[in-house]
Amino acid sequence: MTDTSVPVRFDFKIIVAGAFAVGKTTLIAAISDEQVVGTEVGTSGAEASVKETTTVGMEYGTFAVGGDDVEVELNLFGVPGQPRFSFMWDIVSQGMDALLLLVDAQRPETWTEALGVGRHFRRQRHVPVVVAINRTDDVDAAVAAIQAEVPIEGAHYVTCDPRDTESARAAVIEVLYLLLDQLEDDEGETGDG
Repeated sequence: MTDTSVPVRFDFKIIVAGAFAVGKTTLIAAISDEQVVGTEVGTSGAEASVKETTTVGMEYGTFAVGGDDVEVELNLFGVPGQPRFSFMWDIVSQGMDALLLLVDAQRPETWTEALGVGRHFRRQRHVPVVVAINRTDDVDAAVAAIQAEVPIEGAHYVTCDPRDTESARAAVIEVLYLLLDQLEDDEGETGDG
């Protein structure tokens, strides 16, 4: 007799957001299981001194995890960090399940902007949030400072190097844990318990 059971499948939409040049595109490219679809164009003006390209629409990549019983596909949507492209945030965030907010520990001048971005998405839909802090020299001090300056209710704060595949995966897996906890809580609320 062969086992013909079909694994339970979950698909989640995760928005990857943050200020300009914090590593959103880099993180998605580091872990995507397929070629990233993106809208990168050359930068101009003062932005060109920070990096060569910028997102004007979105990036899309996937990251799958699971085993024989459960399959999970995380659909990662990176949004532009520049306020002039913020109209895309509402378009891309339709149906989001979670938010991964990147914050650059070495650029405190962007923390207020990161807070605004995080709160904007939370107003769209109350979803699990992971704040991934990159470019940290002193992890404990960076996490404490950013928790104080970028306070998002219920958010989990982790460190992340978007250039490092394992570190980027760990941040995304943290998002997945929150999503699975939420599913478990939702099932508990609707169960006969």
